[in-house]
Amino acid sequence: MITYVILGITFLYTVIQIARYASRQRRPLTREDIDERLLAALNGGDRARE
Repeated sequence: MITYVILGITFLYTVIQIARYASRQRRPLTREDIDERLLAALNGGDRARE
């Protein structure tokens, strides 16, 4: 019985970790995103304003 509980917890932990990993993957940055980040870095770390 305890073995099933441990297996269930391990399974849930694995599913949660896979979901977190999949949600962290981002799309590649566009040229505009890169320009905005570079401009923000040059302006002292503030996000670029339009």
